[in-house]
Amino acid sequence: MKRPLLLLSVLLGLSGLTQAAGIKTAGIDHVGISVPDLKQAETFFYDTFGCVPATQIGPFALEKLPSPDGKPLTGSVTIAMIRCGNGANIELFAYQDANGSTQMPAMQDIGASHIAFYTDDIQGGVAFLKSKGIAISGEPMTMTSGDTAGETWVHFRSPWGADMELVSYPNGKAYEKHASVKLWKPGR
Repeated sequence: MKRPLLLLSVLLGLSGLTQAAGIKTAGIDHVGISVPDLKQAETFFYDTFGCVPATQIGPFALEKLPSPDGKPLTGSVTIAMIRCGNGANIELFAYQDANGSTQMPAMQDIGASHIAFYTDDIQGGVAFLKSKGIAISGEPMTMTSGDTAGETWVHFRSPWGADMELVSYPNGKAYEKHASVKLWKPGR
């Protein structure tokens, strides 16, 4: 019995289709982020990365919606989906008169997150961001050892202060030479 399972695991690993028991998923559909100004966010993502608006709904009153933490919701929300290249979509939430925090979480805070945008030309990407007055966190860092050798990345701040990243590995990453499971990357 163990041999067929081992063979199946190896075949799935080679195909990149490995999945644990549970919900069968085809991948990440979208990542949702809250923004202070929907139009500002759509303009930033379009002007910077070519992301295009696809849908918009709302505003919806929040008072009647269930709250995951049990705290009453106030205000309203407008939700837009934007399409960025051939990766996951980005869902933008713009709350009006809500009782949530207006402070961006620090990178080390539980629940903090970032979106990483792939580019084959990270130096050109950094130059473009700088030309638009976008704050860059240091210089691009190239990984020279370990599983991510071959990857270069740099963090930057969106106009509303969200942490984001440019990442590049046009020649692949070191782990790809020996790993049975490969991470998503453009063109694959």
